[in-house]
Order: sequence, then C-alpha cells, then structure tokens
Amino acid sequence: MFRTGFRGGVVVLAARGHADAFTLPLWREQVGKAAEVAAGGDGALIINATRLEFLSLRTLAATAEDACRYRRAGVEVYLVTPDPEIARLAAGDSRTARLPVRSTVVSALTAIQLRRRTTPSTGRDPDRAPEIAPDVPRSGQNGRVHFRAGDPVIAIGEFRGAVAPTLAPGTDRD
Repeated sequence: MFRTGFRGGVVVLAARGHADAFTLPLWREQVGKAAEVAAGGDGALIINATRLEFLSLRTLAATAEDACRYRRAGVEVYLVTPDPEIARLAAGDSRTARLPVRSTVVSALTAIQLRRRTTPSTGRDPDRAPEIAPDVPRSGQNGRVHFRAGDPVIAIGEFRGAVAPTLAPGTDRD
C-alpha cells in the first residue's frame, strides 16, 4: 500500500506491507510516479519505508538503480528506514552504496536542505570537507591560505597558540 504526501515542496512516498520480488513491479511503478511528481515540483523524493514489514535486497537494489536514473533527471531520492541492518546492507553493497539512507523523514529533509544550501549557491560539493581559510595571506601567495579539514595547520604569527597540534590516529611522531 502506498500513500503520497508532501513536506514543504518535497514529495514523500509512504509504503506499507512487503517490498519483495512479488511486489517489485508495483514498487517501481509507484516510485516512478512519485519521482515524476517530484520532477515537476521541488525535485526531491523521500521514500518512507518505516512501516514496511519486509524490504528485500532486490527491491533495495532496484530502488538504488532507479534513484541514480532520477538523479540524472534532477530528482534527489532518499530512502528512510529506522532499520540499521538495511542501512548497513545499503552502504555495503556496491549496487546500493550511492542511495542515501536516513533513519527519519526529518533527517532526510534536513539532508536535502543542507545539500541545496551548499551546492547551488557556493558551487561546493557538500560531501567534500569544508575549507578553512584564514584572512591573513602568506608571503608569496596572492589571496587566502586554504586548508582542508584534517590537514595539519602550523601556527604562524597571530595564530600561534590558537591551534593545538595533534597527531592523526595511526601516525607516529617523527
């Protein structure tokens, strides 16, 4: 059983019952219809599987495959399930690893908002670590010094004492 609703401008497809090989054609049809609605609107679809009694790996793989196709058409697709085993399976299988899985509809909505806030306006990929850019240019460089999260930062000048040096896990001090 499927029900389509909206949270803001995002399409939410709620599914109940079993999602297995027998129901896979109906599952794909309903996800496809919801993705069409999302394409004509806000461009985001959340598949709420919190009330499913069973979700097969084949259905999960088909959803990931379809989500990739919809993503190319401009529709973001997120799967919501509170089951950590499904999230673990999705992350560990190469067929489903690119399907974003969240534990609640609210966390999926937040992920959609954060992605949109960082990607279009700044041009940055939200999955990349943010840059840390001090306002003091180094000699020999025109502009700002850029560091990526996790890069070692050497305290120079007015920054001395502001950064506590630490070793990354698994590294030895030279």
